[in-house]
Amino acid sequence: MKPVTKGLLAAAIGGTAIFASQAMADGVGGVPGSVDDPVVTKSYVDQQIQAAGGGGSTLTVVEVNPGQTLYGFEGTEFIVRTGKVQAVAGNNGDGLTDLTAGVDLRGGAVVGTNHLLLIARSDNRGLRLAPGYDGISHVMVRGKYTLR
Repeated sequence: MKPVTKGLLAAAIGGTAIFASQAMADGVGGVPGSVDDPVVTKSYVDQQIQAAGGGGSTLTVVEVNPGQTLYGFEGTEFIVRTGKVQAVAGNNGDGLTDLTAGVDLRGGAVVGTNHLLLIARSDNRGLRLAPGYDGISHVMVRGKYTLR
């Protein structure tokens, strides 16, 4: 076989292989807007996120008065904005996770302002005003909570 023929044959086989692989790749994803790859609206996506429980990203400001305790449930986040507050341990003595300082706050520990706290379990963990402090504390809360 002549070298020119070999070159043309190699080019034809290479081109066919590239064309075939590209055609297969195009067929896998589907065409946007088709049945295989539908286009959806933002409202539909938002509705699905809400239905999946992913809509709990709002922060609520809670006032904690003397004598009250703010209890959080599993996954609840607290940020103390004003006042002097102390941690309330759970039923087994477990404390709150201070994500800002990277420490575990035991019951009675003073909580710094603007620290992000996480409640790991729903076992009566929370916050109350520090002894001797008779003002009001404002706590930003994300998640489920109870004020008693």
